[in-house]
Amino acid sequence: MPPRFPVLLLSLLAVPVCLAADEPRMLRIHWEPSKAYTLENLTENTLQKPGDSANAQVIKVTQTTTMTVKKDPASTDRLVAVKFVAVKGLMGSGGNVVTFDSTKPNIANPALEKAMARAVGKTFTLVYDDQDRFREVRDLGSMASDPGSVTGLSALADSRDVANLFRKSMEIGLPPLAVSLGDTWTADETMTFPKAGDTHVEMNGKFEAIEERDGRKHAKIVFEGKLSSVERKDKPVANVEIGPGSTMSGVVFFDLERRTTTLSTCTNHLLMIVAGQEMPFEQRITSRVTEVEAGK
Repeated sequence: MPPRFPVLLLSLLAVPVCLAADEPRMLRIHWEPSKAYTLENLTENTLQKPGDSANAQVIKVTQTTTMTVKKDPASTDRLVAVKFVAVKGLMGSGGNVVTFDSTKPNIANPALEKAMARAVGKTFTLVYDDQDRFREVRDLGSMASDPGSVTGLSALADSRDVANLFRKSMEIGLPPLAVSLGDTWTADETMTFPKAGDTHVEMNGKFEAIEERDGRKHAKIVFEGKLSSVERKDKPVANVEIGPGSTMSGVVFFDLERRTTTLSTCTNHLLMIVAGQEMPFEQRITSRVTEVEAGK
């Protein structure tokens, strides 16, 4: 399940660094104006259908996203232009596997292309203030199928959920307050997932260490949490639900110099409930920043 866009595992030597004194610091993503960030997300899903223990369905998707930052000419805000530029993946069960690569549309599998390629080329803008606090989502027109019509307005509302989910997936595991090495914290919020709707997330995190990665100091954060669907009387019966006992855990490496998450992994063990049937669902999401360069 979502996030949908989240990567190739970065294998780097990690050397713990001890600090004599550590002042509390806010580990919040900083969007530097005139910079462009490239993010790769690898999502690996395994779905076990009831009564079919021998043939689990596997879906792997790698999505490439660019984020170009500029200052808002009318304020001190930062505008982060997000674009989904490419997606490739595979899906199948047993020996029946099909693949898709948006950069090679001539050999794409039509069924998989329809399911996976709809996000390619879509854009939206995330707005942050000069303290790197999120403010709003703008420019969602390309995410809707037919902006201006009734269908388009509905799609626009759904697109806002997708944009916010993408934003939160980049912030996963980060503390909501300034922390020092060894500090722990809790977070409690509601996230909206496509199909599953509003989901309650309870999370515990820890600033576990500072490690040298790729020549820069990184904060290592570990986290774990519980997920469950929020009960709503008006929730359509056909929606997917996340059952009790669903959990998540992961590790985040936050670059203390660039002030951004360069690598994160998150493993979800979910009990999906679809039309009254329980389906165990395993998901691993690996995200990393592959490039930071001058924006165009």
